[in-house]
Amino acid sequence: VLATMESENLPARAERAGRRLVHALGTLTGVAAVRGLGLLIAAELDEPVAKRVAADALAEGLVVNAVTESAIRLAPPLNVSDDEIDEAVTILAKVLS
Repeated sequence: VLATMESENLPARAERAGRRLVHALGTLTGVAAVRGLGLLIAAELDEPVAKRVAADALAEGLVVNAVTESAIRLAPPLNVSDDEIDEAVTILAKVLS
């Protein structure tokens, strides 16, 4: 497992993808703040609607967790593609509107 992580440069990939996702989430209406490390990310929402957002996102094919009444967690795989990040952000923009 460690050899695969190194050969595919997954730690660096996760760091870059995490920065991309944090930045994109921070631009969404309805998101008050974003925090995280690598690809383990939490988005604090403007209102206590995390359970609804998680359910609506799941209905659109995106798995997020409501970790508090007003925060969701995203934990994509280390090898998530830029296209998949863009798709996740598009889904969240839709369910937050």
